[in-house]
Amino acid sequence: SLTSSSSISVVDSLVSSGKLSDRRELWRVSQPSTYCLKIESFRKLATSPNAEKYESRPFPSGGYNWTLLVYPKGNVKDGAPSDWVSMYVQIDNSTIINTPKEVYAEVKFFIYNRKEDKFFTYQETDAKRFFLFKPYWGYGNVRSYGDVANPDAGWLFDGDSVLFGVDIFVTEVFNKWEVFSFTKSLHNRLIEWTIPNFSKLDQLFYLSEIFVIRDRSWALKMYPRGDGEGQGNSLSLYVVAVDAKRYEKKYLKAKLRIVNQKGSNDFEKKVESWSDRANSWGFQKFVLFADLKDTSKGLLVDDTLKIEVEFDDFSNTEYFPS
Repeated sequence: SLTSSSSISVVDSLVSSGKLSDRRELWRVSQPSTYCLKIESFRKLATSPNAEKYESRPFPSGGYNWTLLVYPKGNVKDGAPSDWVSMYVQIDNSTIINTPKEVYAEVKFFIYNRKEDKFFTYQETDAKRFFLFKPYWGYGNVRSYGDVANPDAGWLFDGDSVLFGVDIFVTEVFNKWEVFSFTKSLHNRLIEWTIPNFSKLDQLFYLSEIFVIRDRSWALKMYPRGDGEGQGNSLSLYVVAVDAKRYEKKYLKAKLRIVNQKGSNDFEKKVESWSDRANSWGFQKFVLFADLKDTSKGLLVDDTLKIEVEFDDFSNTEYFPS
């Protein structure tokens, strides 16, 4: 027998559905938090004529009304042994009939033992389903009647009293979720940004107009005097996911380039990684000022810079609700 508060057993027990249930049995010091039922004449109730069950008054839990049912000699109609105590909870159909739906609840049953001064607890590992055509759930074989009715076993106290209890925690069906995916095909994947009067730019950085690729908003970010390790020696260039959430981690595969306005040899660098905290991808040292100003390379012509980003693939996370 279980005699300490740390004792737990797992019992494969038959329930009304005929399937095995993964039932946990353990001692608990704390009292039931949802409802208690004290039957002061338990043995008299069990042996009285036509005493099939005792049903409690309705009580609320999780926005629904419930009743606790105790069968002193077993719920025989549901296939329970006639010499075992059965316990069930039943949801009040009137609370779900106007908007028919399923209700899932985690249920724990309790019987108090005076010798241990603890509650013996029966619980499942999964929430149970209650709906209009099956509004009840419970155990047909909670404990044998002979054990409960035995004064030496500790289930009886104050003469012929037995204390039953139940905890019901209604689990809400999720209504918030997210979908993560990669792009399957991209159209209009090339974005161009023309920057005139490059030598006259005096701000720390510049952002292109926001553009949309596959329902995601992006922008190019350029530091004309360099950023970080590129400050004073290189042009810094990034592509930014401007609508990314603070907690969102994004993947991008793309090509950043400065167009060669005199030939076909564009200056290009590839990015392929997950985003940083700023949800940006790029290079502090994208192109050295020496190469940028080298007229033979055709990157800066008539003080005009032409930047492109070509998207190959990126991830997307949709949030519901948005």
